[in-house]
Amino acid sequence: MLSSANIDFSGILIDLITIVFFGLGTVYTLAVGMIHIVKKKTRTIGYYLLSFLLSGLIGVAIAGLMALLWVLSL
Repeated sequence: MLSSANIDFSGILIDLITIVFFGLGTVYTLAVGMIHIVKKKTRTIGYYLLSFLLSGLIGVAIAGLMALLWVLSL
């Protein structure tokens, strides 16, 4: 007898949001950090933490907007 798998959409959604937040936050913060190293600018840890949080939130907002537009087009 074959069994069907239950798909946990809320778990998938939470994982996707976490991946987008941390992924975009990390990529943006590393890029800004490298630019500041090349330009020899000194910034505080708080500056990079704030840029990480803001870029992660903006990334999640853009991903949510794209998902909303996709759902509305169906």
